[in-house]
Amino acid sequence: MRCLYATATALLLVMAWGLSGCAIDPMVRLNEDIEAEDVDVRREAVLTLANLDDPRSIVALNDVFEGDEELRDMAAVALVKKGREQVTDRKPDPIIEGIAALANNVHLSEIVRARAAWILGEIGDREAIPALKTAAGAKLANNEPATLVREQATQALEKLGYKSAGRSFEIPMGTLENQVVTVLPEPEPIGATEEPAA
Repeated sequence: MRCLYATATALLLVMAWGLSGCAIDPMVRLNEDIEAEDVDVRREAVLTLANLDDPRSIVALNDVFEGDEELRDMAAVALVKKGREQVTDRKPDPIIEGIAALANNVHLSEIVRARAAWILGEIGDREAIPALKTAAGAKLANNEPATLVREQATQALEKLGYKSAGRSFEIPMGTLENQVVTVLPEPEPIGATEEPAA
């Protein structure tokens, strides 16, 4: 009888905990949604991740940015939003460091690397300058110049005031950070077509 009472009590506690909302983790559903076949489901997941105050959302957005050609630019803008919102004294800044690694990874496509350099410039944090200086001399895996990466890195350095008189941000400062957005702006296209895989 005592065992039956303990089991019933435990079941009631689990049900109460679940009903109170404590058992629901939005990242479980969002991680499933970013893998969905339906582009609209994935698009809604990216928008939700952009607005979600959860450090795991940055990892999920990076996954979309690297792997979802249809939503790469949307994920890039969401990462700009996250980068502008996440003010940290931690150096190196994990968002800047993660995006910088993508910009300078010769094993990724040139489009991904160029958009990563664009993200670094749009975030607006001068901590990205060393990575952007490296990207400004980027090469492809075959040692040819990575023209798109170099162009975007140079423009990003101009946005950060490192080169020339400066360049304005494509997404004005103050338009994304610390607010719930229902639409993410579309960035200017970088390249007409993705280069063939090596």
